[in-house]
Amino acid sequence: MLLQLGKNLRRYQNNFQRSSAIQQGILNISIFLISLFLLSIITYFFVQNALATHLDNNLQQRMNVLLEQIDEDDWEDDYEDDDDDDDDKTRSSNRRESLFEQQMFYRLFPAKELNAERNRAFRRPGYSTGYLFHADKRKYNNTLYRILVVHKYGLVYVVGENNENDHEVLEIVMSAFLLNGLIALILTALLVVYLANRAHRQIQRIEYVLHHAAQGDLKQRIGLSSKNNDLAHVSEQIDTMLSRLETSMAAMTDISANIAHELKTPVSRLRHDLITALEKQENGENIDETLNDAYEEAGQITETFDALLRIAQIEGGARRANFTELKLCDVTNTILDIYTEVAKDAGMSLVMPQTKQSEKPLLLHGDKELLIQMLANLVENAIRYCQQGTCIEITTRDVNGRSVELIVADNGAGIPPDEQKQVFQRLYRVDKSRSDQRGTGLGLSLVKAIIELHDASIELQDNHPGLRVIMEFPRS
Repeated sequence: MLLQLGKNLRRYQNNFQRSSAIQQGILNISIFLISLFLLSIITYFFVQNALATHLDNNLQQRMNVLLEQIDEDDWEDDYEDDDDDDDDKTRSSNRRESLFEQQMFYRLFPAKELNAERNRAFRRPGYSTGYLFHADKRKYNNTLYRILVVHKYGLVYVVGENNENDHEVLEIVMSAFLLNGLIALILTALLVVYLANRAHRQIQRIEYVLHHAAQGDLKQRIGLSSKNNDLAHVSEQIDTMLSRLETSMAAMTDISANIAHELKTPVSRLRHDLITALEKQENGENIDETLNDAYEEAGQITETFDALLRIAQIEGGARRANFTELKLCDVTNTILDIYTEVAKDAGMSLVMPQTKQSEKPLLLHGDKELLIQMLANLVENAIRYCQQGTCIEITTRDVNGRSVELIVADNGAGIPPDEQKQVFQRLYRVDKSRSDQRGTGLGLSLVKAIIELHDASIELQDNHPGLRVIMEFPRS
């Protein structure tokens, strides 16, 4: 048990040292402590300065009152009377000694008495802080006083005030500040620990999911409930990536199975044709027709692989480097030039009605070669699978100056609504009974890949009768 506890402690220590969330929390607490310390110093000096200024203003006001009440003539009369009568001298001496209260201190004496030991602290006019002494050199209250000294009319005016209360106020302020700071520190530490632990758990969940994904388990999801932090957004992106990756892997598996299934028949035919050719050759028969069939089967296999490679290349985005600004009419005119006679030979018609367009041509940003191939695939599908007498119509139009629509419509057999989304899947065929039509089942997959490369959209609609393919491209 102790060994297991030690392992758990070491693991916790390692997690603690590696956890960026906990390290960030410690950094935040350290910054808070430094800020609290600096703020305490600033607050202390600010309060101290405010109290000192207030005390000095009070002393100045009291000094002004004292100067107004006692003038030079009054003092000289009292001083001369003191020399005549011993009792009066004692009374005057008491007056000159001080007017002392618990908080306040007043003293008034001739400047010639500044040399007395107890008066040496008053030689310099202005504000000062120090102890005050009785005649017997005992301190008043044994506390510091804030003193204001004025030399005037040969007299020394002294006003002092016990500033012990100011020190008490400072102590109270700093104690309250430190207490509040301590409470804030504890609450901040608890909050930081909570947030750090939550972030650490989120990171552990992300690590867990990514570890399983690296092992091939793409079904795991992070699924963080919180949506208000960066980790949640990153987790959402990872979950989206894993979903797409899982879909892609499933599609890849299906494609591999479909390829194996689809190629099984032509490869078997090719093998059969080659065996037949060998048998005919041994029997001295003509093998030209058999070899021609084998050649066609090999061509079909090659065409399938070429189409798959083209789709992979397009989906990889490599062809974006060939994007230029082009006129849509150049694409449609090329198709009309190539396929008008082909459609006519098949007993169909390929037309592009004249529509009212602005003087400016419809421009878009893309790969002209791919767009021609895309439109050619759609027209070839219509020619291949529609009956004679079908009219294939190509239309272009501007959409509010923001996008360009390219429409290919026919009045043939069309595609059932429940299969319109499936036709873009690789190797999918709508009519599997048409064995005489040796298509690869990749034509519309290639169209879809080209559409996505151009950040465009494609939609299949029922043309009543026939099929209507609507493609919308961003305008250049």
